[in-house]
Amino acid sequence: MAFETTPFGAIAAPGLAFPFVTHSIETGILQEDKDSEGGFALWAKTGTAGEAGKVYVNKPENGVFLGIAQRTMFNDSYRAGMTVNVLKKGRVWVRVLGEVVSGDAAYVNDTNNAFTATSTGGTQIVGGTFKSDAADGGLAELEIA
Repeated sequence: MAFETTPFGAIAAPGLAFPFVTHSIETGILQEDKDSEGGFALWAKTGTAGEAGKVYVNKPENGVFLGIAQRTMFNDSYRAGMTVNVLKKGRVWVRVLGEVVSGDAAYVNDTNNAFTATSTGGTQIVGGTFKSDAADGGLAELEIA
């Protein structure tokens, strides 16, 4: 996936973290394949023994939103068993489902794991707010506080 220029002139790509912004990033072991360079939702299971450090692309039963996969320069895609950087706080570019407006609360659609401003059928990203406008399928700046 190539880098894109946003409507206001910024260079962006899904999962690319913003410079000069404080981030909280942890590492997890991916349990599923994902054909992406970053910028996708990551989930954890709760209430299940032996799950420490495991992260999922698809929301599991008893799943909680963990963070967003940070883009790395050496991964074109992720395979089960690989480590992935999980951005838990900070600012990152994400591809959105539906139009989003700066200031909108951020959600992850429970069906397709897309980032959206629509609460119906979604899981709220606690502290998640869009910081830029974007059209459906576009890139938006998302902050997790």
